[in-house]
Amino acid sequence: MTEDQPQPQDEAILQLLQDRDGLPSEVLLRDGVALTVFNIAWGYDIGDEYAHVTTNISPAVEGTTVDFFLTKSVAAILDPASGAVLLETP
Repeated sequence: MTEDQPQPQDEAILQLLQDRDGLPSEVLLRDGVALTVFNIAWGYDIGDEYAHVTTNISPAVEGTTVDFFLTKSVAAILDPASGAVLLETP
């Protein structure tokens, strides 16, 4: 990272979604939107501590939508099969 790039504040979110690659995760956003996520591609804009995430695109997952969100908007991540909360953010 360059001196201008702050430390990421979303490593737990990105790691969890990467670890579940290929498995459905329900990502609940702070605005009440729920997304079903099978895989992610992400990146940081210069100066950002939180990543922008594109879902279900690499590889494409038939029958799913491609969505976009910022990790700072994540409220929780759940396992849709069990309903277990895998991660909650403050």
